[in-house]
Amino acid sequence: MNEALTLAEKFKVKSQQQAKTIEQEVQNATMQLNSFMTAKLKESETIIKQGMESLDLSNEQLLAMLAKHQTDMSTALQTYMSNVQAHLTQDLNQLAEQTETMIESYTQHIAQLIEQREDRIAQVIRSEMKKWAIVASLVALTLLVLGIIIGAVSVNKFSKPTYIIQKPQTQIQQPINYGQR
Repeated sequence: MNEALTLAEKFKVKSQQQAKTIEQEVQNATMQLNSFMTAKLKESETIIKQGMESLDLSNEQLLAMLAKHQTDMSTALQTYMSNVQAHLTQDLNQLAEQTETMIESYTQHIAQLIEQREDRIAQVIRSEMKKWAIVASLVALTLLVLGIIIGAVSVNKFSKPTYIIQKPQTQIQQPINYGQR
């Protein structure tokens, strides 16, 4: 049971470490995105100020630059989301594999414990059965000997010699008539 608690504690510690790692990666990625977005927003603000100060620039150029910045920001956001998703997927897959391995080893450990206990129970039953078989055979043998002794004593004590008087039988033999059938 202590091993199960130890495994659970290791799993808890590993999960907390991975959660901290994921949180730190998300924070780093968020800071990078924030820095990138701030720089792009400042750049956009500068472009807008330049556009307003300089009316010489055509409206089309200004829109093209803004569209380019919007595309860059959209691409950066997609890249950020892809990176975060890739890190999360990798960490979650690793955590799932570790969990599966831990559950598998725990299951094997429990199966071994059950098998050991079953073996111990079988040994106890076998040793107890041997004792009972020996005791039962001794009791049966004792009862048999006692029965023989009691039977012999009772036969000797209660039996009287019986005399059979036989009367001599006289046999009368009939003459055989050969003419009749």
